Amino acid sequence: MQSILVYLQNSIFGQDRTFFIYSLLLSTSIAIIIWYFSLAYIKCVFKRWIRILCRKIVLDPKSRKSDRDSFVSFYRKFLCHQQKVNNELLRTILQKNCSCRFFLDRSITFESFSFSVTKQEQTLVDEFRDKVPLSTYDDYHHYIGRMVDNGEKNLICSEKIIYYPMSTGTTGTNKILPMTSHFLKSAMMLSSVASSVIWRSLPTSFPSSEQRWFLLQGGKKREMFAKSKDNICIGQVSQTLSAVPSNPIRRILTSAYHVIGLDLIENITDFETNTFVQLVFALMVPDIYSYSIIFAPAFVHTIKMIEIYFEEMCLCISSTDFDHSSLVCKNINDMKFRRKLNQTLNEVSLEYGGLTYCVKRAEFIRKQCHKINLPGILHRLWPKLVFATTALGGSFATYKEEIQFYCGEKLPLINQLLYSASEGCFGILASIHTDEYILSPASAFYEFIKEQDIHQEQPRTYLISEIEPGNRYELVCTTQEGLVRYRMGDIVICTRFYSHTNDLVSLPSELTNTSRIPLVSIAYRLGSILDIFGEKTTEQHVMYALKETIYQWRNQKLLVDLCDFTSYPKLDVFPPRYVIFLELTDEKQQQQQKDKDRTLKNFQDLADSEIEQQLCKANNMYQYIREAGKLSPLTCILVRNGTFSNFHQQKIMNDQISAVQIKPRRLLKNEEHIQFFYDNQTNISSS
Repeated sequence: MQSILVYLQNSIFGQDRTFFIYSLLLSTSIAIIIWYFSLAYIKCVFKRWIRILCRKIVLDPKSRKSDRDSFVSFYRKFLCHQQKVNNELLRTILQKNCSCRFFLDRSITFESFSFSVTKQEQTLVDEFRDKVPLSTYDDYHHYIGRMVDNGEKNLICSEKIIYYPMSTGTTGTNKILPMTSHFLKSAMMLSSVASSVIWRSLPTSFPSSEQRWFLLQGGKKREMFAKSKDNICIGQVSQTLSAVPSNPIRRILTSAYHVIGLDLIENITDFETNTFVQLVFALMVPDIYSYSIIFAPAFVHTIKMIEIYFEEMCLCISSTDFDHSSLVCKNINDMKFRRKLNQTLNEVSLEYGGLTYCVKRAEFIRKQCHKINLPGILHRLWPKLVFATTALGGSFATYKEEIQFYCGEKLPLINQLLYSASEGCFGILASIHTDEYILSPASAFYEFIKEQDIHQEQPRTYLISEIEPGNRYELVCTTQEGLVRYRMGDIVICTRFYSHTNDLVSLPSELTNTSRIPLVSIAYRLGSILDIFGEKTTEQHVMYALKETIYQWRNQKLLVDLCDFTSYPKLDVFPPRYVIFLELTDEKQQQQQKDKDRTLKNFQDLADSEIEQQLCKANNMYQYIREAGKLSPLTCILVRNGTFSNFHQQKIMNDQISAVQIKPRRLLKNEEHIQFFYDNQTNISSS
């Protein structure tokens, strides 16, 4: 025994000391490596636990169908007495803002403020409409300019301005509008209500707390925003959360749903790269329950990106390394940030099994993406997907058929959950089957101008309790942000009143008195109609003519579809005429170019006369003006494949407008934009 101890002593302190030291170093290194990877796993598990806890305790109970969910509470509190709530909101707005410079410059005061509350409700609305004229953006441009350039306060509203959202300028120039905290509170409240509408309609599909949703987010670092004199950010509505500092609790609650944090997105300035990264994170997660893109063009764009870049995406997923992305390598030069992206992607992968899972998931995605022209790619990539959502009404209707193809028959395609704009957040979807909205009486005070009166400067207006189904109206709003009887330019149609029908969101059986709650659908934007001699040709008229014409062509075995279109009134010819630029997609992609040119020549010969004929059917006033000889027959110009995509990227997207916010330009007003389409017309002269 003594000899053994002597041997060990000699081994440790004698001739074998070097061996012992190396063994100790090796053991320590192994322990550190194990600790490091265990720490990453523990960190991942902890984040997941926090996310699930937030969902289970705070967020999901408000959305899950019950007699106390967000929609039922919203109905009881606001919708049951819609006009009364709306009148009370008007009183609150005017009491806050009537001392602002906008009212003082117009010498407007309200005698009914001195009346009792009951009498105020009866007289204030009439006094308000009598004393305050309808307004447009031109009435606020000077005040907002002073707010932005000089930092002046209390010009149009008394509340603190937290952000200046900028409109996309779809029907004219970009508009800068003020935003207060009321806007954000209203948006958050209505988002919760809209979510409740979906789960009341799909109660058996309610997601588990482990599932996430994919929402294509927009964001950038706060220092990259343009600023007002008093350091308030100016930018897109979609970037509000980046521009407005939010408390950590709100960020944690928001991150409980998203597949990637906003802090990472804000560091990627290139839109294509940003979208690529977000899609990789979404594809890494096998069980997202919602695929949500605000506007339809961006929705289509994300699918195209998956189709084009799926090989690179699969390599990024299988290795949890974005160095396999050509876009990332080209546009993200900060290696430290790249490592952070990789680390975050790895943390997501650990939730589902680590490297082994990543390899299997990448192979699954690759297999699905190789199934070209097979419908339902979204449902195939994410089998547990419950619904997809994007804007489908008004100008976006032309994209619905293509997006439905990507969804397939099993996946519900739902209209955008909120009716919102730079001016405010106004309503929630009324149905997962239609594009109808319920206006929120707590968000803005509403008035409506009948469509036949919209060209008058100060027409009569109707209250929300006075509009009737089947009629179209221009929406007028008064907001807490200081817009007063503001003409939105949105033409909405009152479709029907809310009722207990199968295609609308349901109510508990005891709530039977639905009163007169009008549902509205967006028809078109006021500045997006062709109107030379009072014919008022809307986007819907042109869309009908194009779809009917293409339907006839397909019956004649001319297998094309409408990709996109735009138009402008050509006034330098006599009589003037409409010019419509068309991009068509040909189902026979592999046909010889000579045959393709011959087909295009046939379409060009047919288009002018047949679309003209269908437009006369769609719009009787256009037919009348044509027969009177005031307008020449319209001209259709076919443009090359990819023209509209290039137009959005080259002419519309800039530092102020990203692809997330791009809306269809149905009426061209810019000479440079018009020339762009002429420069891209299909060359059929040799056919």
